Amino acid sequence: MLVRATQVNKYYGGNLVFDNLDFEINKGDKIALIGENGSGKSTLFKILSGKQPPDSGTVVVSKGATIDYLEQEPHINPSDTVIDVVMEADPHIVKLHKKLEHLEARMGDPEVGADPDEFQAVLDEYGLLQGQFEQAGGYNYEAKIRSVLRGIGFSEEQLTQPASSLSGGEKKLIGLARLLVKEPELLLLDEPDNHLDLKAKEWLEQYILAHDGAVATISHDRYFLDRFINHIFELEDGKIYEYHCNYSGFQEAKQRRLEKEAQLYEMQKRELKELEKTARRLKLWASLNLKFAGRAQNKKRQLNVRRAELQNTPKPVLNRNTVELEFGQEERSGKLALQLKDVSLNYGDRPLFAPFDLTIQYGERIGLAGPNGSGKTSLFRLILGEETPTTGSIRLGARVKVGYYSQEQQTLDFRQTPVDFVRSIQPMVDEKAVALLKGRLLLDYEECFTPIGRLSGGQKSRLQLVGLGMKGINFLLLDEPTNNLDIPSMIVLEDALLDFEGTILVISHDRYFLDQVVDKIVAIENGQVKEYPGNFTDFYDRTAGKVDMGRLNMPKQTR
Repeated sequence: MLVRATQVNKYYGGNLVFDNLDFEINKGDKIALIGENGSGKSTLFKILSGKQPPDSGTVVVSKGATIDYLEQEPHINPSDTVIDVVMEADPHIVKLHKKLEHLEARMGDPEVGADPDEFQAVLDEYGLLQGQFEQAGGYNYEAKIRSVLRGIGFSEEQLTQPASSLSGGEKKLIGLARLLVKEPELLLLDEPDNHLDLKAKEWLEQYILAHDGAVATISHDRYFLDRFINHIFELEDGKIYEYHCNYSGFQEAKQRRLEKEAQLYEMQKRELKELEKTARRLKLWASLNLKFAGRAQNKKRQLNVRRAELQNTPKPVLNRNTVELEFGQEERSGKLALQLKDVSLNYGDRPLFAPFDLTIQYGERIGLAGPNGSGKTSLFRLILGEETPTTGSIRLGARVKVGYYSQEQQTLDFRQTPVDFVRSIQPMVDEKAVALLKGRLLLDYEECFTPIGRLSGGQKSRLQLVGLGMKGINFLLLDEPTNNLDIPSMIVLEDALLDFEGTILVISHDRYFLDQVVDKIVAIENGQVKEYPGNFTDFYDRTAGKVDMGRLNMPKQTR
């Protein structure tokens, strides 16, 4: 046993988030913590890592066991270089390395060299520290760090860049690298794959499979969860449910649990009705014959106990409310949706992609693939007219109406409220806007009038998607639309896109999503743009993983 949680409760603003949670995590467990956005997944990780206490209950960690937590926004010193940040993973090695450097400088000092006794003392201390450094794995430490950083997609040039020059996503990747290098007994990973390209996801999957310790992760990537997970912990209505399976097995196991709970609930209701009948009958008999009064009182007490038990047993919810999405087009475009001829793009002296041609017909569903930094979002900006190609021309077809989803949520004004946002698309009274937002996004009344900047990432993403659905567009440009969505919302999005009759061009690193939605892959490979018919699995099978989707270098683990 690594961790045991007993009767853990947590409140936020008077609302019960966790209701007497009980569970264990053991060595070698590979756990997915799943639940709808807002169910408390990140809060539970903070409690397990000791960053936040429960309001009641206990969390016991096995003696000597180490737990490390990758937060969604890890703390990083912006003045440190990328490799320096990850070196902090083992302060003991860093301290020994600095001492060795200091002793090396002293050995090179002429004054120390002139004194044989002092030089010998420095040499002896150096030899002692060298042994400690070697035993701690110091001589392989930097090589291991470089291997991890390359595995998650950093180039050699980036390793010496200051952390301040990196994006929010890249900073999170540094935080992930720092944790992987530490190799604790329990790794808690909060959305570790959100900013990884496809090859880096594979690298992380292989790393976790090879990791001897336990891993618990929050992720919405269903292929990622299927790859290495052997336990599912589901948070729902303040309770935790455990399933001994991967994500695919979880769906069936949960349905069986709900059906069993529903049967038990109905059986208890029938039992309660029978008790009520018996109690009424005995009460009537007691009114006619006092010898039945004692039996009537006993049955009444039994009835009250069972009624209280049933009232404390919530009715199982077989079908939960989900967000509603629909992408209806006002009119279809012409047969040609988009044509790019001899298009290339350079940034200064650096070519992003060489001249290429691409024709997209109305109704095609295309996934745009490539490693981070290959130019996928830049291609979107070219199509939107926000950038000018170095060579070539870009032409939209007749009656094409483009709708753009920005992964950075640049299409939203964070000062607006959700009501302001939907009214800016379609004029309507506040009451109608509130009804739309409550029905489609499941926002409460207060959230409808809250500045968008204060909403959660998932709420902002869903608001963008609802806005696209209201615009009557016939060509969707989607840049990582699943990043902030929980799995139920992803399923709704997939269904809405499958019902959409227009054209789709989507950037996504979610393999399951691409398999459901697209029928062609356009891959940017080493500056070349190539087309592959079929979904992502077809593309990957056809290229046998040879396409450069990012680096795949596995470090040797020390435990």
